[in-house]
Amino acid sequence: MPTETLQRFFAENDVAVRFLHGQVFFILGLAMGLQWRQRSRLELARGLPWLCAFGLCEALAIWGDVFVPLQAPGLDALTIGFLRSLQLFLRLVGVSALLGFGLQLNEPATPPVATIVLPAAIAGIGAIALVIQRLLSPAPDLNASEAILRYGVSAPAALLVAFGLRRQAIRLVGPLRGERFVGALRIAGFGFAFFALTDGLLAPANRVLWGPVLNEGLVAQLSGIPIATARAAIGAIIAVFLFAALDVFRLESDRIAQALSQEQALSAERERISRELHDGTLQSVYAFGLVLDDAGHALTEAVTTPGAPEVTPAARERIEHARKQITYAVNGLNQTIGDIRGFIYDLRAARADEDLARGLVDVIGEFRMRTGLPVDWQVSGRPAEPLSPARRHHVYQVAREALSNVARHAGADRVQVALAYGGPDGRGAGMRLSVSDNGVGVSSPIGQIGRGLRNMRERARILGGELTVEGNSGKGTTVVLELE
Repeated sequence: MPTETLQRFFAENDVAVRFLHGQVFFILGLAMGLQWRQRSRLELARGLPWLCAFGLCEALAIWGDVFVPLQAPGLDALTIGFLRSLQLFLRLVGVSALLGFGLQLNEPATPPVATIVLPAAIAGIGAIALVIQRLLSPAPDLNASEAILRYGVSAPAALLVAFGLRRQAIRLVGPLRGERFVGALRIAGFGFAFFALTDGLLAPANRVLWGPVLNEGLVAQLSGIPIATARAAIGAIIAVFLFAALDVFRLESDRIAQALSQEQALSAERERISRELHDGTLQSVYAFGLVLDDAGHALTEAVTTPGAPEVTPAARERIEHARKQITYAVNGLNQTIGDIRGFIYDLRAARADEDLARGLVDVIGEFRMRTGLPVDWQVSGRPAEPLSPARRHHVYQVAREALSNVARHAGADRVQVALAYGGPDGRGAGMRLSVSDNGVGVSSPIGQIGRGLRNMRERARILGGELTVEGNSGKGTTVVLELE
């Protein structure tokens, strides 16, 4: 009979089959242990220590089925019972770790605390139960204990892992466009589902639930194949396809490196554009402004210098009109120069490694060059963490607009800009930027001040901060930006 032949073959090679079974899970645990230090945003990476613990503990427990019987002739019953209890404890730790892996894969649906507390609680309670069982009976029914462990913990944990791997494939790995990794994770998930069936629902013959009717011995008797063979095959499938799926870390690293390379190229291009704007376009516009300014002065001198030829009223009117047009053009060019400088600073502000204070120094330098007003610049404290390029851009624009209001409306002869980090001791989170002047102050209700103030307040809202304007007529104005 084929069944009898299979039974005889596996009976003769039982030790080899069980050793191979344990070897599969040992390799799985070892490989996961070598991979778990991967830096990754995937829950799969953060859950690898759990899977490592499961694989190693499961392998040791399986190998116990090989080596304990081999050593049994030379050991007393008490020692053999202790080894069997230790073997069951290893399996308890292993399936508890498998549960932790499943909970990790299903975050954020699972509270992070539960990911650690629940497996630890099950392992602890199970260990206490084993100790009490050993103390109460010199020959405890370990088959019943193993059945409870398989039915109550191993099966649900394996099913949770299967669901979590499918979730990883759909929600997290899919966006990386790694189709082969998605397929590998799904097959590994099906492997854990079959593991729940063969390992979680089939235990040695016992008196718990369906144990007397459906157990490992019955399946081996009907099929001629011991259940350890099926478990070894399923473990091999899980290991192979999880190894294939772990290559997603390399894909993720490649994507990150590519994004970094693109960011560096973009930063270099911004530097090139800002340099060309500063050294070429800006200087040309500035030169044209000087030419126009000289032309305006020449026209003024042509009609005001003593001894200059008399001009008709009509000609004088045309000269005056031309002078006004030149003055308007010069003012427009000065504004354009300021805008170009703003663009240059914005391009440079996009650099991830730039300090906020350094960028504000550039903004203040621009203001000094354009207006000739002295600026008192102060920095206190140290940032708890650097601002992102986008957030720095908004801060620069607030500072630039506040200084521009000083130049246009304040009539001040001195300006103070202060940047303070943290609390009074200069520590902790938060930032305060203030721009103060000694000019005419706010002459109209603050809410009626123009578009510039609205823009500053909108930027403060985007930053999650608050902008205030303080001042009275004749006593100067202070603009304050505060970030938590």
